[in-house]
Amino acid sequence: MATTSPDDPIRSDLQRVDAHVIQSEEYDEIPEITEADLARAVIKGLHTPDQHQ
Repeated sequence: MATTSPDDPIRSDLQRVDAHVIQSEEYDEIPEITEADLARAVIKGLHTPDQHQ
């Protein structure tokens, strides 16, 4: 997995991303989050190990 660093430049076109207006059809692409999904969630913090809850 690639990691990022605060020193690395952002290679995304942030102006284009910011200008994008989310359409209602785009919400149809995202599945509902279930209780089972939340139970499998991994809590991550800055400079701390992953913690399963």
